[in-house]
Amino acid sequence: MSLTRAYEEQEVPPELRRLYAEVRTAFDLPFVPTIFKLLSASPQYLKCMWKDLSHVVCSREFQSGAEAFREIAHSAAVSGGWTFADQSQVLAADKFSNADIGLISGIVGLFARATAQMALFTRLVQRGYSGGQKGRVSNCKQVAALAQMVQVNIPNEREAGLRVWLMYADIRRATGSKNVPGVFRALSPYPSYLASAWLDSKKLLAEPSFLSAREELNRRARALLTGLPVKDHRPLAKEVPPAQWREIEETVDGLARTMPQFVLLTSVWQRSFPNASRLIGVA
Repeated sequence: MSLTRAYEEQEVPPELRRLYAEVRTAFDLPFVPTIFKLLSASPQYLKCMWKDLSHVVCSREFQSGAEAFREIAHSAAVSGGWTFADQSQVLAADKFSNADIGLISGIVGLFARATAQMALFTRLVQRGYSGGQKGRVSNCKQVAALAQMVQVNIPNEREAGLRVWLMYADIRRATGSKNVPGVFRALSPYPSYLASAWLDSKKLLAEPSFLSAREELNRRARALLTGLPVKDHRPLAKEVPPAQWREIEETVDGLARTMPQFVLLTSVWQRSFPNASRLIGVA
């Protein structure tokens, strides 16, 4: 299988479906992050990598680092003074009810947390094919209520209609990402709102001050990896052929490079909702 597209749960064998379930629980997310769906094209590598890093993801150290990274991004968004158009007004104009506006706000907040986790995780995965690093983490028993009780449907890129597909092409072009971020795909059933959110996002991505903040977040992400253990994955995944290693590196490097801008972007997006300051700690 190719690493160029994400494989959904119904497309992978039972052993990978079980791994997907473990991933949701470890990150306490109601969906499987895209990186795992992409890497499932190389089952040998994915299983090896996850066996090494699953206990790190569940540790207090990783969880604290991801939460700290999210707070850093929120602070940068506040300091930059960036906001989208008032999201409650935009959604109300599209006939969303107050309850639905609250739900959309929660979804954006969920992705603000998830992207912070993935920004650190992709950097850890990079360390795994770059020789690894020493460290130690403590055990942390996960309740994972969100992962166990809720499921969020994130449509695959292939399910997009023409209008949404055109936006997806623009998103990939403007962000330098090969894959459309989950927060945009989750909102694809509402093309009018998606178009409004993407227009605000695109304007922000062109601001020099935003780009500077993004690079600072990149630096902070690398610093937060200190002390998190990662084994050298190459000798552990000997069955992976060299050509596929190149694909894996290209895929993960691309995600690691672009993820901080989405962490910052979702932080700005989240604070553009009413009562945003009260919702910062809510997934």
